[in-house]
Amino acid sequence: MKKTMMLTLLIVITAGMIWFNWGLVRTGQNQPDSTFGTSGWQENRLIAHAFGGVNGASYTNSYEAFITNYNRGYRLFEVDLVQTTDGKLVARHDWSQKLQPDLAAHRGRNVTTLQFENSLIMGRFHPLTLPDILQLMQQYPDFDLIVDTKAGSKEQIQQQFAHLVNEVQRTDPALLNRIIPEIFSPEMYDTVMGIHPFPNKIYSLYKTGASAESIVEFVRDKQLTAVAMPVYRVYLNPNLVPTLHKFGVKSYVHTVNSRPVMQILSRFGVHGFYTDQEESPAELMLADAPPGHVEFSEYMSSGLVNIRNIVMKVRNNGYK
Repeated sequence: MKKTMMLTLLIVITAGMIWFNWGLVRTGQNQPDSTFGTSGWQENRLIAHAFGGVNGASYTNSYEAFITNYNRGYRLFEVDLVQTTDGKLVARHDWSQKLQPDLAAHRGRNVTTLQFENSLIMGRFHPLTLPDILQLMQQYPDFDLIVDTKAGSKEQIQQQFAHLVNEVQRTDPALLNRIIPEIFSPEMYDTVMGIHPFPNKIYSLYKTGASAESIVEFVRDKQLTAVAMPVYRVYLNPNLVPTLHKFGVKSYVHTVNSRPVMQILSRFGVHGFYTDQEESPAELMLADAPPGHVEFSEYMSSGLVNIRNIVMKVRNNGYK
């Protein structure tokens, strides 16, 4: 029994030391000497995730999702872009069968642009290609677009962003000022900025196992003004959001579809949220109001204190 207790204590101490080195930004370091300022798009605290929820569906990246959520009042959208076999960019989260079941026979990535265009998303929503999206940006000049590319290798990143920039320049070069790439690593930053010096970027953490301290250092070095992260990062790195805030860097969290959760995260200093919720930004931002009473059951069901979920997220994202 005594041996078991000592082993347990050793594991707890070791885990605590690892977490302290990875999860915290040390006080006394990285003190703010200036703020980086803000851009107009960051005045939007809500981001319509994958063009937003529509008719009970999410992740559609569809025309109907965009129009519906634009009419709800959203002016900051996120879109997922993947590449077809003929090298074009289309709005789709991944090549899983559920999004376009009639393309299952093409085994996912073996899909041409024409096949993609002729297949409804979930059998009811109209798909969008990059030219379609750029046309929407011309028709609706008051929204900004966060772009989540699904490229993995440096070569894929170069290919996709070269195509993106060329297509935008051919359509209307001014649209590049409204396109906000999600940057997943310092290496991706160098690659993307070498293709085009996008004035607006957002550092996205869902693919990285970087420590909180290295994240802050990278943001300071590149003078980034916004960081996106999964919900669990707020809790695993408890002073990451406050430290970013000291430098004038806005923190956006994904994907949040609950007002009570927005209330809780706002108290941690989170600025905004990616959401699929089928409500207007004005309705959802009632989350800023004092909650009065948040039921413990609601807090638990939100998953914020689901230890198993956090552990699985950490393991799947490569954290040591």
